[in-house]
Amino acid sequence: MSGPEQLQPTKPGLRENIAGLRPISGLLATVTVSRCSVVLYPFYAVYLASERKELTVDLIGLIVGVFGIGALLAGVFSGALAARIPEKRLAVMGLAAVTGIVLAISVTSELWMLVGLTALWGFCYELVNPIAYTLVARVMPEAQRRFAFSAVRLAINAGMGIGPVLAGILFSVSPALLPWGTAIGYLASAFILARARIAAGRGSAGTGARAAAGDERDAGRPGVRFWSFLAATTPIHLAYALPSTVVSVYVIHTLDEPAGWASAVFAVNAFLIITCEIALNHAMLTLSRRATLLIGYGCAVAGFALMGLAADHTWLLLVATAVWTLGEMIVYPVMPDHISAISPDRLQVRNMGFYTAHFNLGVVLAPLIFLPLIGVLGPVASWSLVGGVLLAGLLATAAISNSPRTWGVEKAPPTPAALI
Repeated sequence: MSGPEQLQPTKPGLRENIAGLRPISGLLATVTVSRCSVVLYPFYAVYLASERKELTVDLIGLIVGVFGIGALLAGVFSGALAARIPEKRLAVMGLAAVTGIVLAISVTSELWMLVGLTALWGFCYELVNPIAYTLVARVMPEAQRRFAFSAVRLAINAGMGIGPVLAGILFSVSPALLPWGTAIGYLASAFILARARIAAGRGSAGTGARAAAGDERDAGRPGVRFWSFLAATTPIHLAYALPSTVVSVYVIHTLDEPAGWASAVFAVNAFLIITCEIALNHAMLTLSRRATLLIGYGCAVAGFALMGLAADHTWLLLVATAVWTLGEMIVYPVMPDHISAISPDRLQVRNMGFYTAHFNLGVVLAPLIFLPLIGVLGPVASWSLVGGVLLAGLLATAAISNSPRTWGVEKAPPTPAALI
């Protein structure tokens, strides 16, 4: 056997890659516990209606809505805050602040105080996300980074599945328990993260140095790459905001189908993510970021275009959901992976913050655009339009990924070294 062949590392199995997540185990535990503790927000509107009977429906909508504004601002300003406060400490402060804010909400009756506290709650809630992504980018080896991002997503989705169930139980006992459930869980999360030792993984030591060096070598280009990528992936954020915001309305009101079909859509999505995302991203580690993103984009185009055909065949809802969920499991780990690869070390938190803000902006805009359209165009044309917008984004991504100026020089994906 030749020398190069002897040096060729063998690709580790799924079990070895999972073991490789040990450097961020404390972060994953923090994310899981904090998301399981999101018990007040899913029931926030009904909590206000039951505990603050003087509030009208419009005022409750205003109060709940400013949560999203706070979350959007967190993404925008997270980089500036992280430049002044160490990232891990900033995340611990954000988690601990949520505890104090929701307890303050539980004893506040003034409208302006509820509005301000809810916006601040959204800010502190979202602040943890770009920092978590940045910590993953800093400590994990490049070859395992995408897999690590999929693990963070699994922690988020598992927690967000458990949280509403706990919320329903607490609400059935007493609505007043909801702020306490969130407060206790977030305090525990802050303690876990404060005690966590988030150590650099094997092979990651030079990541920051390489990013900083690249910034000096290609002055101005990291900004071009980042903003080009953000623009090309805008359709993804708009499309993937639709399932959580409009699918229930689409199924129950537009298609006039039983609510069980809407529940089935969410069940298929959650089941596939929890059972398949880790294994899928492990299998795709040898593909380049470009190829991975284009494959995921293609699944999104097909899946969302299929949603309109459910007007004639309701069962196609579940087929379409499986297809766009496949795209979701592919694109959402690779997008922060690419951002971490093209961002200089000093801009990691800022760029991750803009990435999460971009996602939150999609959550705000997508239903505002789509719901009026479906009333005018109908299901088939509206979902075909979504597929067309995604196809435009796919073509834009293919175009920018062909240019080193707008994508960077992407090396052949390294094979993760086997863990000893």
